[in-house]
Amino acid sequence: MDRMIIKNFGEHVLTENEFTESEPAGRLSQFISVLGQPLRRVSLYLPMLAGPVAMCVAMVYCRNAGTGPGGEQALNDWASTCELYAPLILTVALAIYWGKAIFTRNLTYVVLGVLVGVLLLRELHWKPETEDAISIKDAVFPLLGICFAWMLIWLWWGIIDKPADNWLHTIFFYGAIVTYAFGQFVEKRLFKFIPDEGTFHTQFEESIECAGHCLIFLAALLGSWKRRKIIIKGMDE
Repeated sequence: MDRMIIKNFGEHVLTENEFTESEPAGRLSQFISVLGQPLRRVSLYLPMLAGPVAMCVAMVYCRNAGTGPGGEQALNDWASTCELYAPLILTVALAIYWGKAIFTRNLTYVVLGVLVGVLLLRELHWKPETEDAISIKDAVFPLLGICFAWMLIWLWWGIIDKPADNWLHTIFFYGAIVTYAFGQFVEKRLFKFIPDEGTFHTQFEESIECAGHCLIFLAALLGSWKRRKIIIKGMDE
């Protein structure tokens, strides 16, 4: 009978022979784990490049299609297409977040569903009834601030996921935040040193916003679908 070794893997206790045979697999797993750490860090930054990439794509298109015959119409069509699909992308992302909140019972998706709902309201471009009234575009930043404060408080209390607990969601969600921030820099004309930036400004801005919406959609879709068990203390007492 094989001598037992105190080495637990889950609920199974390996015998000496089993442990010896598993050594190469263990070394391989360790190697993959060590190699995976830098790759994991790189994966966090890759989606953050979506904004500059979207701006470069828009620049190439605008320079080619926007300078020839019918160039002005081509530029208008590009901006109109982005404005058309932007709310549709956010609507689908919102539906996924609320569907996942109901299915998984994960309160993280409740907060994010509200946040995406605020972004969707901004994207619908609702105009105030009077000139003195506050538009949704002006109100979106305080509302987003409230959502992020809510998220940080629940994160501090351990109610919602930590970033490392839902990594695929984290990398795309962080990428979306950076992309939206980059879009604000473009809106404030911080890149006016780029040739013809004034002509293509709207196309740049709309393209970057669409890229951010796509990252939000990917975060919603690829985030964890693991169901949670809700335990209310005191119910059994």
